[in-house]
Parts: sequence; structure tokens; C-alpha cells
Amino acid sequence: MKRVLCFVLAVFLSISLMMGLCFAQAKKSYTFGFVPGIITNPFYISMNYGAKAAADQLGVKLIWQGPQNWDFAQQTVVVDALVSKGINALILSPCDPEALKGPLQKAVEAGILVITTDTDINDPEAKIRVTNVASNNYLGGIKAGEALAKAIGNKGEVALMGAMTGVTTNEDRYKGFKEVMAKYPDIKIVATEYSNSDQSKAAQQMQSVILAHPNLAGAFGVDTPTAHGCAVGIRNAGAKGKVKLVAFDAQPLEVEDLKEGLTSMLVAQAPYAMGYLGVQFAYDYLEGFVAKFPGNFTTGYYIITPENVNDPETKKWVYQTEPPK
Repeated sequence: MKRVLCFVLAVFLSISLMMGLCFAQAKKSYTFGFVPGIITNPFYISMNYGAKAAADQLGVKLIWQGPQNWDFAQQTVVVDALVSKGINALILSPCDPEALKGPLQKAVEAGILVITTDTDINDPEAKIRVTNVASNNYLGGIKAGEALAKAIGNKGEVALMGAMTGVTTNEDRYKGFKEVMAKYPDIKIVATEYSNSDQSKAAQQMQSVILAHPNLAGAFGVDTPTAHGCAVGIRNAGAKGKVKLVAFDAQPLEVEDLKEGLTSMLVAQAPYAMGYLGVQFAYDYLEGFVAKFPGNFTTGYYIITPENVNDPETKKWVYQTEPPK
């Protein structure tokens, strides 16, 4: 994790130096609100660690609040409450690209800086948020597709085991994966399912797909609940070792699936770096160090395989499950 953070910070520093960035003492004290997509998810818990580290270093007061479920209505309540507190910046991972635009526009009208992390809103001209700090999820979908193609020898039937529709991160992963599959004439996507990020539902769907397609060679699980559910489904269907599963993210459950041989590869993101940079960018913008950011600032990936799963470097990329104190 430190390696990717150093990398993205080095890139940011080079950009900032060209813009005339200088590091100085804060002119005033700041309070930032940070709203994850779901507060109990290890991905966002890891993001909290990064955000807290940056806030502690910069002397920023950080209010970390979020919904208990992936629900834009619950998230809107949190956003509205933070806006009413008169915070200086709002950093969040929107649960819906359209539904959160109105609440965030109100935040901007109240003089609050808005930055999105991980997921995004539909704001191509950056009139609401100044930047989005996230993985390149399209690239992540490509990486997953390439890994699956290699795992099945570039031929066979595969399944796209999706989570939600309309979520920017998921849609980009679907797109990248499908484009890779289309390059291989001997690979065919025979099933596309959406679990709504429900682990039990994903397990049932995976079993059903294997039953309907006994020659299934591989599958792509687009997020943690879906991927772990698929691993359970593969085990229950007696297809361990037969169906190659490529999974997104690196929660502890997924790492155990990899070690057990139910999953072939994990595409790990860098949530710590997203949280850290979200706070750092907001601070730099408010201090006047940087007048304009790129519309999207992407963090990297780390591929976890059976060969490197026990390496010390790999352990840095496994997501946290306990919130920072």
C-alpha cells in the first residue's frame, strides 16, 4: 500500500510543482466531512485509514459518517446533515451518479468544496466536484478479463457475475471485461447475472449458471460480496478447480478464497490512497496551492495470485476490517 501511495503522491507532486505548488502552514483550521458508500465495508474502512492519516498530518478535523447500507437516500441524509454543519469540504463516494447531484449542488452553493472518491457523479464538466480520486475501473475490468482469458487458455464459456447496474465503478468494470472477451473468438459470455451485491444471491446465481452451463470455464466477480458469493457457489457446485474465478477487491474473505483455490486471482484496489489523496487534495485546493485538478485522478492496482498471496508486500493491499481509532 505504501508503494502505491508513494507512486500516486509522486505523480501528484510533479503535477503540483508545475502548477507552482508550495507547502506552507495552513491559513485557517478546516473541517472536512467524508462520506463513504457504506460505512461497514472493509474497502471504505481502509479508505478511512488513509483519510485519517492525511487529516492528522494536515491538522484537519475529519468527520467520517456514512450509511449502513448502499442506499442513496440514506447517504443523502448524511450529506445534508454535514452540509448543515458548515464544513469546508465534502469528500464522498456517491451511491448513485444522478441522485446525489442535487444534494452536492446544494453543498457547492453553500460554499463547500466537493471531491468524489471511488464512485462518481455524472458531472463531466466538473461543475459540482473539482475532481474524482478513484481506480481506473475500466482498466480494472480489462485486467480481470485478460487474467481470466489466460487462466482458461483463451477459450471456453465464461460468466459475468455483476453486482449493480448504474453504479459508475461497476459499469466501467463490465465494459472493460466485455471488451477483452470480445477479442477472443473462442471465448463466449454465456451468462450475465446481477447480485445487487448480495453474497447469498451471488452464490445461488453461480450455482445456477454452473448447472445451466456444465462446460463453464470461468467467471468474473465484479465486487467483494459477488465474488465471495461466487466462490461459495463454486464450492457448493463441486466445481472447485474447474471454474476459474477472477475477483475484484482484496477483502480478507476473498484472500481466503484464493488460498483455498476457489479464486484464481484478485484485482486489489488502493482505497487507503484514495482516502489520503481525497483529504490532501481538498486541503491543497482550499489553501490555494492548486487552482485546478484533473477531472479524474486514478490510483493503481495490485494483482494478488496464489504465488504472491503470502508476500509481505501483498499483505499491505489486503483491506482492513476494523475502523481506525
